[in-house]
Amino acid sequence: MRKYLIFLCFLAGTASAEAPDSDGIFASTLLSDADFYRLATCGALPESDCMTSALRWNKQRLTLTVKPGGDAVSGAFLESLDRAARNAVAEVNGTGAGIAIDLVEEGPADITILPTALTEGTRLQEVEGFSGAGTMGVGYMTVWSDESNRITEAVILISTSISEADLTSVMLEEVTQSLGFLFDVEGPVYQGSILSQTSNSTTRLVGQDAELLRLHYPP
Repeated sequence: MRKYLIFLCFLAGTASAEAPDSDGIFASTLLSDADFYRLATCGALPESDCMTSALRWNKQRLTLTVKPGGDAVSGAFLESLDRAARNAVAEVNGTGAGIAIDLVEEGPADITILPTALTEGTRLQEVEGFSGAGTMGVGYMTVWSDESNRITEAVILISTSISEADLTSVMLEEVTQSLGFLFDVEGPVYQGSILSQTSNSTTRLVGQDAELLRLHYPP
């Protein structure tokens, strides 16, 4: 039996009355690499228990594809998605972690990017290969895993309502989280992290963000 977990990204500074409880964990100070890793993978604060099992891919190379989806999408938006996806792939591959992503033109792929006309606040039902049940953000990611906590598939929905300014950061965040980083981090000290709950400005994987990948997937 497969299970799924969902992660969504709202535009910074906005909220939705239908949004589920935040997946962000508040960190008042800079955490050690080990503590930040536990926060991101299982929702644990220092000296606290994990909220969920850590998930990871059981392979060293993944494939990622951008599909047109079922909604009418402009060619310009698809080109923007492709550029954002290429940046995300380059950033993941540049961390030196023991996992890499290959961008492929056609699926099936391990990670699928789908543009959608669905807007923030839209209630989603669980649809195999599309999404888990929840509330749509400008980005919405579902990962499916097996009984051994191995990720088997990821689908990232990107709303056509997203701004060009937010797209690169949101894409990188969702692709990063699809590798098993289940929780965002809240607090001003982590505003520059790709896992920041309240910022859509980060477009690089550096510092502790890059170290997360190396810890989860050792070189």
